[in-house]
Amino acid sequence: MNNLLKTSLHQTHINSKAKLVPFAGWEMPIQYSSILSECKAVRNQSGIFDVSHMGRFYISGNDASLALDKILSVNPFMIEEGQGKYNVICNQNGGIIDDAIVYKINDKKFLLIPNASNADTIHEWIIDNTKELNFNINVVTKNTAMIALQGPTSTTILNNIFSELPKIRRFRFIQTKYKDKNVIIARTGYTGENGFEIILDNDISQNFWELLLKNGATECGLGARDVLRLEAALALHGNEITEKTNPFEAQLSRFVELDRENYIVNNTLSNIKSQELSKKLIGFEIQGRKIARSHNIIKDDNNNIIGEVTSGTYSPTLNKSIGLGYISNKSLDINSEITIEIRSKNILAKIIKIPFYKRSN
Repeated sequence: MNNLLKTSLHQTHINSKAKLVPFAGWEMPIQYSSILSECKAVRNQSGIFDVSHMGRFYISGNDASLALDKILSVNPFMIEEGQGKYNVICNQNGGIIDDAIVYKINDKKFLLIPNASNADTIHEWIIDNTKELNFNINVVTKNTAMIALQGPTSTTILNNIFSELPKIRRFRFIQTKYKDKNVIIARTGYTGENGFEIILDNDISQNFWELLLKNGATECGLGARDVLRLEAALALHGNEITEKTNPFEAQLSRFVELDRENYIVNNTLSNIKSQELSKKLIGFEIQGRKIARSHNIIKDDNNNIIGEVTSGTYSPTLNKSIGLGYISNKSLDINSEITIEIRSKNILAKIIKIPFYKRSN
């Protein structure tokens, strides 16, 4: 692990006796107490995650909006200042290179958050496809920390720290100060819960993490984060979305804004959208305690292979085994019975509506 990158919160994780593992080139906490207890904390109170491994690019300059208009599946000109938008970044074939959130600070400055494993690829993709434009990319991933505070008590915790914190609507953000340093607080997350993602300088990150703990948050690792995102049926790059998957198959069409002259894959995605899809993403629950894993085969009730699993887990919130997968588009619908081949045995399952978990308002 000597060659792995470390976040500014690394020593904090060691002090808390977190189990650390390699993840996308970083040494990251997979769990502290247990994945089940950490999931429970997020669903019932609040948990904090170190997500500093995620990429952070400031894109600024006269042509910043034009550059992103060529790359993103959403129209940056239509995003309001102080608003964030989920989007996908597609290759020339319409496959998903990555999914990301873009935050609009103003018409000439944006913050883009790609996934850790794809950050370098996205950086190159932007540069290669915008060479004629006047803008800069400032990568601040290693200079800043990013903390996700997720759960029903997250607003209360932040209000205890920032006495005059304004109400932040979903997918909106504010810029404020902590210890005289700039902080961005966005009401976003990857758990299906109410929550925030906070970007701040490395030198104040440990102090801020400890303050969140004092105010009632529970330390959580990436293991719980993966279970929580699957309960909310949120896509994971490398599983539900890859360069061989287009946004329409992945049920992400609402994040694709077409009819844009500058968008480099506008015609490709328009053609894909006009055709019948070969596969579709489904959610399923397994009868019994078996857990499906990525690449497990999905069959219909006649034992015909119709697809494969992309993600599976035991849901502590719902007390059942759940999963996502792709099946041929002309096959089964909601409530249809299927089987999942797990360790050479056909395990009975049922297609159900996603998301599996939806927070109460």
